Amino acid sequence: MIVGRFIPKEQVLAYYLNTQSPKKNRSVRTSKPSNRWIIGLYPGRSSLLASDDTENMNKMGIPKSQADEYARRLNYGWNFNSDFHFLITDFFGLGATYSLFASSVHQNITIKIDDFYPEFLSMEMKENLYFHYAAPSLLFRQWLNDKRNLQLTESLSAGYVHYRDEMRQTQASVKNLIPNCLAEGDTWGTSAGLTFDYWPQSWLSVGVKAGFMYARLTKIRLSTKNIAQTIELEKRDYEYLTRLEYALALRFHF
Repeated sequence: MIVGRFIPKEQVLAYYLNTQSPKKNRSVRTSKPSNRWIIGLYPGRSSLLASDDTENMNKMGIPKSQADEYARRLNYGWNFNSDFHFLITDFFGLGATYSLFASSVHQNITIKIDDFYPEFLSMEMKENLYFHYAAPSLLFRQWLNDKRNLQLTESLSAGYVHYRDEMRQTQASVKNLIPNCLAEGDTWGTSAGLTFDYWPQSWLSVGVKAGFMYARLTKIRLSTKNIAQTIELEKRDYEYLTRLEYALALRFHF
């Protein structure tokens, strides 16, 4: 029969004292982090997921191979994201994010004018595409090891999107400058991101980020030198701004 009770140490004939810290004390997690502000910078690349709209280019007489190459180059561009968050707990924070996507194309295209006679038109096409995104953001993070130098972070946001498309065409054969065209639009969008971080310092983490953004335009403001109009798009003609992002992640913690 085993009976447990407290006795003075001087009445104990022999005892063993463990000088090492208990295991549970070596993995203590605090609810409030020491560095509660996070500023992040994410330079990288993006690819638009919308289907290539080459039908109008084909109707103009542009060969399919040149139209596909034009759309491919326009759908891949650079993105730069930044955000800041305040950690309420060790795993959850609130903040805001901003994202810029930019792509451009400068391509010489040959257009077949007549199917009967071998007559062609040389055209130079330039286009610059920009997406601006700003929104409030939620941040979630998890530590991946006891050393707390590997971390997985998720972010969710929803906010404002501004679309801008600058187009210019020049018919080189007749030296006739077609008026520049500017298309703009405003809508709402959502974004999600997943980041893997390594902490070389207590105030700095570096890693890689993958992201997804969704937005849709139902109307566009179209303007040239002489006219300006707002066009309500048919459902089949909606402009989708959906894209994938992959970037380097640089975060400062203080």
